Amino acid sequence: MNPLAVTRILTSCTCKVQRKLLRFAWNGHNAIRAFEQRRKHTSCCAGGNQPFFPAFLMLSVTNCCNLRCKGCWVEQTREPQQLSLAQLQGIVTTAQKYGSRFFGILGGEPLFHADIFTLFENNPQAYFQLYTNGVMFSEEIASQLAKTGNVTPLISIEGLENETRIRRGGDVTFVRSIKGLEASVKAGLFTGVAASINRRNFEELVSTEYLNFLVQKGVHYIWYYVYRPCGSEPDFDNALDAEQIVALRRFIVEQRRKARIIIIDAYWDAKGHAVCPGAMGLAHHIAPNGAVEFCPIVQFTGDYLNDDASNLEAILQDNSFLEELRAFSSGISRNCVLMESPHELAAFLREHGASDSSNRDSLAELESRRKMICHDIKGREIPEQSLAYRIGKKYYFFGFGAYG
Repeated sequence: MNPLAVTRILTSCTCKVQRKLLRFAWNGHNAIRAFEQRRKHTSCCAGGNQPFFPAFLMLSVTNCCNLRCKGCWVEQTREPQQLSLAQLQGIVTTAQKYGSRFFGILGGEPLFHADIFTLFENNPQAYFQLYTNGVMFSEEIASQLAKTGNVTPLISIEGLENETRIRRGGDVTFVRSIKGLEASVKAGLFTGVAASINRRNFEELVSTEYLNFLVQKGVHYIWYYVYRPCGSEPDFDNALDAEQIVALRRFIVEQRRKARIIIIDAYWDAKGHAVCPGAMGLAHHIAPNGAVEFCPIVQFTGDYLNDDASNLEAILQDNSFLEELRAFSSGISRNCVLMESPHELAAFLREHGASDSSNRDSLAELESRRKMICHDIKGREIPEQSLAYRIGKKYYFFGFGAYG
């Protein structure tokens, strides 16, 4: 890792933000170790005497959004769905019993949730990654988050102006997202950018020029995703091919040693083998309607949260749906089960009587999808070159025996 990627945090983030970030790093390590121990004892001891609970949870707090991006899985409804503050607090309180203190906050657009800042303020021991399109992210919001210090904004920028216009609509969306990004940096927040890489934005986002642009803007980290077409406007033709996925992986590995920005992914382990956090049980997702799901894009559930989320443990530990889906997914491959095996996934969901939590007919979508390439390109694995990232991957995305 380029030391400048770390020193930039020390020179641009507030002291409180730095303290909370260090606490997150320590708590995250402990959460992974605790998860690993639970998994080991659950699988090895007769009867499984350790309860299952993921190390991290992703919470889609609302399905309300000010954009309608092509390929997005979120279906907006006439009356917006959202997790209540009581449910959110119940989730956080329950998770902390298991040492899990990191939460991805998704939407829709999470800033539409009226109580989201209350959640952050009421849980200073937790750490939140706020996924936002940046359009509503003002200096006032940034200042409010800097006071709590336990939130890292992850601003989604799906391309420069042309691609943003095609994917997200509007002539000023890109400019407004960049202004949100600048407000976050100005407030001294640990600021990230998310990029879902597709055919159209590949050349402009998978480039040293783009990384340098983000560094100049003061961004501390970038999280690269492989575009997975979903929802009512999936845009399948915009998905990456195998050569582009290998090129993306190679670029990430090479730039981790050179770039002045931290580069994150959750697709590959230290040896370059594909992983799925859902299949590992490392992370699961809770939808705005309370559905406890495998991941954000597999929108099916075995049960829903009650009014205060006091049944979360029971859903994760007593309802067999997620356990069987984890085994099913990891038994097929190390790939994304929705991309690689949509028809097999649909058959599994029918057999298990899973509830469709998408607000669409996701089962029909699955049955009509074609098999697609994702991040598991066998025989072309690229190991991490950076020692820092090899250690990080070992302790944060090791695999935990999920694939046998």
